Amino acid sequence: MTAVSITGRIGGADDTWSYLNDPRMPAMEHGWKLHVSARPGDLDAVVRLVLPVLARHVCHAKFARDPETLRRLNSGAVSAGAVGKAITVYPLDGTVVDVARELAAVLRDREGPQVVSDRRVDPRAPVYYRYGPFTGEYRTGRSGRLESVMTGPDGEVFDGLAAGRYRCPPWAEDPFTTAGRGSGGKSGDGPGGEPGDRPGREPGDGAGDRPGGGPAGGRSAPGFGGGRYTVTSGIARSPGGNVYRAVDRTLGLPVVVKQARAFVGEDASGTDSRHRLRNERMVLTALDGVTGVPRALDYFAHRTDEYLVMSACGDRDLRKDVLRDGPYRDDGGRPARALSVLASRLLRVLDAIHERGVVVRDLKPDNVVLDDSGAGRCHLIDFGISERDGTGPGGATPGYGGPVLSATGPAAPADDHYALGATLFFAATGLDPVIVDTDREVNRDRTLACLAQALPGRAHRDIRSSITGLLDFDPAVRTAAADRLRTGTTGTAPRPALPRIDGDLLDEIIAHTTAYCVDEAQAIVDPERAARLNVPTSIDVYGGSSGLGLELLHHVHRPHVRSAVAALARWTAAQSRKLPPAFYTGHTGVELFLAEAGPGTGPEAGPGATSPYPALPDRAPDGGPPEADLIAGAAGIGLGRLLLARHALRSGRPDAADRHLAVAADCDRMLASGTARLAPAGPDTAGSAALREGLAHGEAGIVCFLLAYAAETGDPDAIRRAERAAARLAAVTPDLFAAAAAPGATRRYGSWCRGLAGIGTVLVRASQVLGEPAYLELAERAAHACAALAPRMPLVTQCCGLAGVGELMVDLAEASGSEEFREAAETVAVLILSRSGGSWSRPVFPDTGLARSSATWAGGSAGVLAFFRRLHDGGGPRLGLLG
Repeated sequence: MTAVSITGRIGGADDTWSYLNDPRMPAMEHGWKLHVSARPGDLDAVVRLVLPVLARHVCHAKFARDPETLRRLNSGAVSAGAVGKAITVYPLDGTVVDVARELAAVLRDREGPQVVSDRRVDPRAPVYYRYGPFTGEYRTGRSGRLESVMTGPDGEVFDGLAAGRYRCPPWAEDPFTTAGRGSGGKSGDGPGGEPGDRPGREPGDGAGDRPGGGPAGGRSAPGFGGGRYTVTSGIARSPGGNVYRAVDRTLGLPVVVKQARAFVGEDASGTDSRHRLRNERMVLTALDGVTGVPRALDYFAHRTDEYLVMSACGDRDLRKDVLRDGPYRDDGGRPARALSVLASRLLRVLDAIHERGVVVRDLKPDNVVLDDSGAGRCHLIDFGISERDGTGPGGATPGYGGPVLSATGPAAPADDHYALGATLFFAATGLDPVIVDTDREVNRDRTLACLAQALPGRAHRDIRSSITGLLDFDPAVRTAAADRLRTGTTGTAPRPALPRIDGDLLDEIIAHTTAYCVDEAQAIVDPERAARLNVPTSIDVYGGSSGLGLELLHHVHRPHVRSAVAALARWTAAQSRKLPPAFYTGHTGVELFLAEAGPGTGPEAGPGATSPYPALPDRAPDGGPPEADLIAGAAGIGLGRLLLARHALRSGRPDAADRHLAVAADCDRMLASGTARLAPAGPDTAGSAALREGLAHGEAGIVCFLLAYAAETGDPDAIRRAERAAARLAAVTPDLFAAAAAPGATRRYGSWCRGLAGIGTVLVRASQVLGEPAYLELAERAAHACAALAPRMPLVTQCCGLAGVGELMVDLAEASGSEEFREAAETVAVLILSRSGGSWSRPVFPDTGLARSSATWAGGSAGVLAFFRRLHDGGGPRLGLLG
């Protein structure tokens, strides 16, 4: 660990940082802070230079705990916003400029990666600044992502997490800018003339976020390629450098410009993103003239970054193409998107590359570019880690080249054939290969199980066989599979064995997953583990301890669950967090968990006690009217209060029940009067699906609460409002069926949050509460639509995933008594197991990142456990719904 100490400062450490806290420093939730960038090999020397400066000022500071930790931060694997942040300084208000100038003076001419989330203090020193959180208040945002919250003087909320570009809240005034240069809330240049993500800007030129400067179509800055290239749009943003579309002003031709940022992704040998870009230039030169490969046109440096200019190949990559227009198939439905044609054409390009002595190493959907002729014109791009004649910088993408590429030694053409098989798997399914298990064979076998379920029948037999052969770990088998693909000859492949869902298997899955969730709960309350966490565990229902605890409460008959829930509740109650009133992402859901967990843990432990938090929001996080939705708004708060009222009545506390019902009534009035409104959904995108109509942030969430409120109170006006709202939802649902059945429909049409799984759930409730059979028929149609989309849904989770689909099937099986939906729920269970690691009876469920597991409700194993519990029991309690 890098040694850090200053007399009078209080030291500490976690898994990432070493801390020096100044006892003289007043409490500050957010403010202007500084970042010192460094290369891993220079960390100790930089720390020695920085410590005397910090000793002269009142400030807190944190340091990357060792060079390997800094290497990981600088790789971009943590996040783009973490790159370069070797040291963070939290100065006393009003002193940031003085501290920054002293640091810049002692660090002049030192090198380090660019901190893209910040502005630079001095172009000659690796010292950066931005306005950000000091204390780390986190909460779940609208998208389900954890946000670091800063609240301004007027109550406006701003996400403080560092991103891949400079951002600043509107209330903050940049202390480094001179009078007349504007406030910190603008995106203009800082004092160093080199903002986080604009490498082409000259000092003070006022250009936009592109290396050529200026708006799209404007003249490039003179230092960028000699003014030859005009950037027209962005293609990709990454920690190692961005990729842009541009026009060569000399030739009048479209080009692609790829940036490599200095010192990003630097390994122990000193190889960084620039070396990989130089390797790509060398490989493209060797491949000059190969059809389906871009041409290297120019290479230049601008400041410390380097740029490769290439010919433009097409307007979309295979990943975007599949997500926009749907998968490739061989069933004759869309001849222009025949999977076998795509496979043969990709292999043809790959063969030509291999003939030049090059192994791609990084073939994947993102690196296959298609032009307007679709599968007829495939191009392979991104040769940064490719090998020529056995030499290259190394690297691989998990699931694609990763399973067969060795850490040492040269790659072989057969290694690219494995990546070709994984790429064709994606083209056929829209799914990335399974990577959650530590055993590559388990991952590969589960990938093939997903393929068999997504492409059943004789029409896909040959391409299934080809992909199966390409994904074999024996290079000879892969080579033979590629040979068959070239010649069009057929092969055979055994169908993967799939589990049979029965009571015994469900018992084992539930017992194993409950034990995993108990272990995670015990880890959450472990003070030593908590002290090592850089980001604290959330306590809300959606992604935190309350959602995990609410599911574990259904398993208290199993070993260690009761004690784990009690400890988790005590820990949750002890946390001091600023949460909104929301149910899924706020304190209403936390109160429900603490109440259900037992006496003494919640805010209503004493007679007549009330919550210290406001029960209702007076504004949205952006300062607009209060939100109406289920996740963060009045509908969810009202539903949570109805659940709390039921619990209070069961506990013999009618006074508490009355208080909760009064809040639910306020929510009903807010919705009826329009005081609470759904947040604007924004422009439709490929993944929007039924966002406006959906359960999480749309009309279905409001209907869900109105139905529950009407059923609970029996109020005639509430019943009429519920009837009208349900009728409006039912009227738009057939259009959603049609949209979900379109060839290029997003898989999110099947989801709980913004799709038909959530809407179908509400329609089931409407049929029960309002006694309208037509709503149950609509719910069944929603289930059929979800069943069609499920084999292409990548997540196993409640939110956006298969567990949410399975819950609808269980609801319908329970409501209708139909065996069809019980079988459909079992089919979803098999799909979930096929996406997971472990054994069939002891699965490892991937979270939304697909590479690891977690125990949260919305995006982890607790939510998947809820589905398997209800499948086993044939129904039962469901989070957020009144029975």
